[in-house]
Amino acid sequence: MIYSVSLVFILIIFLFIGMAFGFNRAVALIPVLFILFLIVAFFGWFAVNFFWLILLVMLINYIKNQNQPKGTKKRTYYYKFERTEDFDDFFRQAGQQNGGYSYGGNSGNPFGYAEDKTKYYKILGVNSNSTKEEIKKAYRDLVKQHHPDRFTNASEADKKYHENRIKEINEAYDKLSKDFS
Repeated sequence: MIYSVSLVFILIIFLFIGMAFGFNRAVALIPVLFILFLIVAFFGWFAVNFFWLILLVMLINYIKNQNQPKGTKKRTYYYKFERTEDFDDFFRQAGQQNGGYSYGGNSGNPFGYAEDKTKYYKILGVNSNSTKEEIKKAYRDLVKQHHPDRFTNASEADKKYHENRIKEINEAYDKLSKDFS
């Protein structure tokens, strides 16, 4: 009985492959289909002969795990923080208690690092409630002011200062422009 069901299953697959991709390819896949037949026949025989044993094992596991609490349940924290540093410290401590999450190089905080962007507003010289256009205008003005091409004849110290300043300006603009996209 099991072998005939397995054989019918394999013949259906053979006919499907033959109609979809051509019978030459279906004939080429006969060794694969034979192996599949053996696997299906074995597992079918195993499932039929050991059905009651499989059912008994499943029932025992269900009863054994029914009264145990789930260990994967995570805590939910509801706190209000005035400063970003307090928020970071809280999650660093919570991560140490829970085995230490590591995300983005900041171990202890499962959500990554909550960044204080006020320094970027200061670098660009704009208010924290500035619009995207105001930030873009301040960025362009500062880039024109500190562009390395303007200081080709300057001393090495000046070149290094303006190069670092451009890096800070670009970083600030990148971080703040992500808020608007």
